[in-house]
Amino acid sequence: MKRIIIFVLVLVGLISCQKEKITIGTNVSETFYLDNDGASMRLLVEGNTASHTFLIFVHGGPGSGSFFYNTEYISQNIENKYAVVYWDQRNAGASQGNSNGDHLNLPQMTDDLKKVIQLIKYRYGQGSGIFILGHSFGGLLTASFMTTADNQSLVKGWIFADGSHNYPLNDTLTRQMLLTIGQEQVTKNKNTDKWTPIINYCNTHTGNFTFEESNQLSAYASDAETYFNRVKKMDLFALLKASPVKNDWPVTSIVFNLNYSSSASFNRDLAKTEFSSVLGKVTTPTLLLCGKYDFVCPSGLDDDVFNRINTTDKKIALSQISGHSMMWQDEAFFCNEVNAFIEKHK
Repeated sequence: MKRIIIFVLVLVGLISCQKEKITIGTNVSETFYLDNDGASMRLLVEGNTASHTFLIFVHGGPGSGSFFYNTEYISQNIENKYAVVYWDQRNAGASQGNSNGDHLNLPQMTDDLKKVIQLIKYRYGQGSGIFILGHSFGGLLTASFMTTADNQSLVKGWIFADGSHNYPLNDTLTRQMLLTIGQEQVTKNKNTDKWTPIINYCNTHTGNFTFEESNQLSAYASDAETYFNRVKKMDLFALLKASPVKNDWPVTSIVFNLNYSSSASFNRDLAKTEFSSVLGKVTTPTLLLCGKYDFVCPSGLDDDVFNRINTTDKKIALSQISGHSMMWQDEAFFCNEVNAFIEKHK
């Protein structure tokens, strides 16, 4: 009996000491987790790890997760060249751990992103080239990362895609865009019944916005892009109906994490957060991507970043047919711009 117990203990010890498989290849798919301060965050690495070049998606939300970015088009047009890291932030997507409300804040999430980069370099080689792409709230998170200590030395490039780095400015720009475009559309007698209440709201809420006003402007902004036929409609319910079964999504985790993070109290702190005043610290090559019909994060935010960062290697690219989700609404434009930027700076 003792021999059996000893054998089992030795076997368990050997198994636990085995090195985790890390694949270097052109068509890789690996899932692993980063544990940091109460959260166990999912990372899916797909594509060409042999390129030693990694693009990290920093998703929106807070709380939405990275599953939505892992599209077939991106797989065929970016992952074939580089490795893409789909990171679920704490309390988002398939990430696990406690609710850790005390750790749900921007400085903590900034540290999480730094740890993600360090983990990628540890697994795949310290010489790996890292690019970060922030979408929507991910723009705020990447702006925090890029302006904290010497974090930007860890990356070769920053991609700001339909992002926000200054929420008070964001509200001002959203209101102005809704008002200006709304009035133009009413003059053309287009969707008058939909634009009129938006115009009325903007005329009676003119600045120094409360958290509730900010949320209402964002809701109107999300609706506004759907009033233009050129913009590809995002059928979220169809996506949620088809993809979870096909791609084995953990729907329960996604829903509960999104509900928790989107209603967390730290969102009120974020509403007053801005990084415009410190963007002069950024000296890293930067690509700014924006949609012509993005009312949620208007292109004026990209202009502000462009004018404030302290690098001459910067570019703004405007999609003529997308709203707030260029990576789905103008896929070819998005992938072409991202690939060209990475190729130049890898």
